[in-house]
Amino acid sequence: MNSFFRIILFITFISILLSPVSLAIASDQSDSVVKIFVTANRMDYYQPWQSEGTYTASGSGCILKGNKILTNAHVIADNTFIQVKKNSDPKKYTAKVEHIGYDCDLAVLVVKDPKFFDDTTFLELGELPELQESVSVLGYPQGGDKMSITKGVVSRIELVPYSQSNRKLLAVQIDAAINPGNSGGPVIKDGKLVGIAMQAYMTAQNIGYMIPPPVINHFFNDNEDGNYDGFPLIGIEFNNTENNALKKIYGINDIEGGVLISKTMPNSPSDGYLFEGDVILEIDNIQIGEDGTYTFRDNERLTMAHLINDKQIDNDINLKVKRNGKIVDVKLPLRKYSPLVPYPRYFDKPPYYIYGGIIFVPLSTDLVHAWGNRWWEQAPVDFNYYLIASGRSNIEKNEQVVVLLSVLSDDINVGYQDFANEIVVSINDKNVSSFKDLVIFLEEAKNNDEFTTVLLKNNSKLIIDNTNINQVDKQILKRNNIPFQYSEDIAEWLGNKQQGDK
Repeated sequence: MNSFFRIILFITFISILLSPVSLAIASDQSDSVVKIFVTANRMDYYQPWQSEGTYTASGSGCILKGNKILTNAHVIADNTFIQVKKNSDPKKYTAKVEHIGYDCDLAVLVVKDPKFFDDTTFLELGELPELQESVSVLGYPQGGDKMSITKGVVSRIELVPYSQSNRKLLAVQIDAAINPGNSGGPVIKDGKLVGIAMQAYMTAQNIGYMIPPPVINHFFNDNEDGNYDGFPLIGIEFNNTENNALKKIYGINDIEGGVLISKTMPNSPSDGYLFEGDVILEIDNIQIGEDGTYTFRDNERLTMAHLINDKQIDNDINLKVKRNGKIVDVKLPLRKYSPLVPYPRYFDKPPYYIYGGIIFVPLSTDLVHAWGNRWWEQAPVDFNYYLIASGRSNIEKNEQVVVLLSVLSDDINVGYQDFANEIVVSINDKNVSSFKDLVIFLEEAKNNDEFTTVLLKNNSKLIIDNTNINQVDKQILKRNNIPFQYSEDIAEWLGNKQQGDK
């Protein structure tokens, strides 16, 4: 298991407690830091027709030009109400979300009352810090109501999985202890913003991460048109080319560097442009090493994924590839590409559909995270197979993975009550490649077939008698106090109003 999956997701937010320094040292920036108070109501992804209940939490943020407040996306996740407070003012002001980036864990808040910004200053975005440079971290960690100012040192710069989305993006490691409290707080160097406090290792001491300026800039540039598209993916898996025998087989023994494509993801931007056996030699005229890295700054190297992450959706990327013994140039359009298992969607109600008492849902990161902070150990193996392992590329042309979540016991499904967390393959021999497919196939079966056969990935078959299926489902919903047979988005697919036919 990749050790980075041990990064804990700080829904209760994190703080970076470094060697204490005087508040006066960073007093020029203290009036640009805010405390964020959140009331939230997270949906229950295992009973997707209801929520888990209201809770409160707090985090930190900083004021930027234009009266915008920058913070972590997970700080304001599932919010129903947000307030912000300045260090110098006891009054709380109502705020709302203007932009959110699920993959990069960033969000922008706006405050309606302009008085909030009286006696404040804004932070300017600085450059990516160098290794061993000192930075100051400002925020509101647990243990007190006052703002905390601490110091730390940049110890590493690399791509890591952002714990909220599992997306690998550039991050800066700070040699620091981590405690709950000030996620979203600014990291400052020479009076400028050089990062946003983000996440930490759960099993190691003095390791914290911040979101650096290249990721922050990408987030803001992406939002200029009012729509957030996210960071591009090209959708490949590759091997390094360090082995001499491998180089000889693929005809690259006389070439320095390059990585071998072992798989292209179905429906991804690379599909039809890149092929198994291609060797990527350059990206935008930058040479790729045999380990998949490139020269970033002087003696620093980064994985080539950063060259792709640095682009915007709808940009092109130019690749030099060795294919079948020849060097070819490939111009790859970076179209929008949603991963097979979607990123967290904080404000969307989860889709679900109940048929014969069987609850069906699409596989999502939110559902996997329902297994807690150690989801990579506790969630079903099949879920992680599609979220973080080779299932992402081995599934053929599927837009989504569909899950049989659980079974509400009834005469119609006797013998099936123990089925749960299983992957759906087909309905009446029709392959299910999306959640919409599943719903349409079940509706067709209900109206046209005597029985419905659900085939699962483990080769089990569940056969449902469609006689009086509508009446049976109504009785099941009533007994289990479930208001609707399916979620609002499905009602739109079926052309129904929010389901008066429950």
